[in-house]
Amino acid sequence: MYAIAKSGGKQFKIEKNAVIRVPSLQARVGEKVRLKEILFLSDGKKVEVGSPSIEGASAEAVVVRHGRNRKIKIVKYKRRKGYRRTIGHRQGFTELEIGRIIVGRKRKPAAPKKKEAEKPAVKTKAPVEKKEKAAVAPEIQAAAVEPKKARPAKKVAKAKAKTAKAAPETEKLKPKPKAATKTTAKKEKAKPVVKKKKAETEKPAKAVRKTKKAAEKKDKAETGSKTRQKTQAKAKKPAAKATSKAKKESADKSKAKKKAVSKKTDSSAREKARKDKKA
Repeated sequence: MYAIAKSGGKQFKIEKNAVIRVPSLQARVGEKVRLKEILFLSDGKKVEVGSPSIEGASAEAVVVRHGRNRKIKIVKYKRRKGYRRTIGHRQGFTELEIGRIIVGRKRKPAAPKKKEAEKPAVKTKAPVEKKEKAAVAPEIQAAAVEPKKARPAKKVAKAKAKTAKAAPETEKLKPKPKAATKTTAKKEKAKPVVKKKKAETEKPAKAVRKTKKAAEKKDKAETGSKTRQKTQAKAKKPAAKATSKAKKESADKSKAKKKAVSKKTDSSAREKARKDKKA
């Protein structure tokens, strides 16, 4: 029989009288320890798997000794930075001797639920409904016939509503009394007076607008002429600079030519003097 137990976040295969190394536990040497997390059990014939662990299963063990594993070196290095670090580490452990493995109590399988017997369908319902419908049919026919007789009442109500609507329209078409005509005459007399006042006030406003527009046009023309003069002056400056540069270049060239001619004449005169000396 063997099992798989969990301790310190790691899983170990355990058997009776087996010795395993588990992450260090807080227990003295010779003290008994119980491993409660059993994930798997096998008897050679039957297998039991926990979800995640098996309830009631555990393993008894005795602490043999405490110790430390071999040293591990951790090296840290960053190139071109002058950074190098070395660290050593020794992980602690406790050695356990497994005693017996306790199997958890088996649960009784839950009793299956009994299926509810289906109720037989009632066959007498269909004919009963048909009879009721047949009994109700004449009543429905009678109810359908009655509103047809009451239709003329609706027509009468509609006719009354039309007459009521026509009455105010006729009242509107009737001529108004003479007092209303006097007010219209007064209004007609007042209208031309208002128009004359508007015309009188509009004339000076238009004249002022025209003068303003003329002044604005003059200002624009003056500003436009000033800007043109500035642009022309700016255009003339580079032209004058170009002419001065051309003059300087021509003067330099003429000086260079004169120097070259003078050098040639000097060299020819020297050669002649040498020849005369030799002769």
